Amino acid sequence: MTRYRLWQGYYDGPHCFARHCDGAPITIESGTYGEQDCPNAFLCLEVSVLGGMCSSCCAFEVSRRLMKEERELGIDPTEARQEKCINFAGGIAASIHQWACCMYCTSCCVGCCAPDSEGAQECSAEARRASQACWSIAHTIYKGMWAVKIIAIGCISSQMIHEDKYGKQSPLKEAPESMKMEREKIDHENGNEIPMVNAFTDQYAQHE
Repeated sequence: MTRYRLWQGYYDGPHCFARHCDGAPITIESGTYGEQDCPNAFLCLEVSVLGGMCSSCCAFEVSRRLMKEERELGIDPTEARQEKCINFAGGIAASIHQWACCMYCTSCCVGCCAPDSEGAQECSAEARRASQACWSIAHTIYKGMWAVKIIAIGCISSQMIHEDKYGKQSPLKEAPESMKMEREKIDHENGNEIPMVNAFTDQYAQHE
């Protein structure tokens, strides 16, 4: 914990409104909040509060990136599959969410422009129900993405624990040396060793 900084500096810089307006919140500058004086308290806040709903995921990503950089590790296949799955599902969920917003806005416009028309009001109600169904589908996809993310965090965390325990000194120190096996036959009369091929040839000659 002696080297601890807020998110280890990976999220330093402007965020939220600060990206569009100088001086607006939020700009993160790790190492300027007194983390060195009470690292355990800051770590607890980092994991539970500071990142909002994504606090635990942000803390995990920081630990993962730090280990990969310090030990020069590549991208794990499990990590790559999880990212592709989340990106694919996230794109679908975002598209469905946009369609839901469009249908809801359309229903509001139709309902306001033709308040006395029964057909218009019925169309507005159907569009509103369709938008709610799309929002429900998108919400279900987002929940599935969270489940995939949590499962992937569990799998990758076990890999990180194994790497932290055996990364520097692996149980297999070095590969065993290759050994060449040769078959030989002992000549009991003379006490010499002769190859098996010669022994088989001699036996065949004796039978003949």
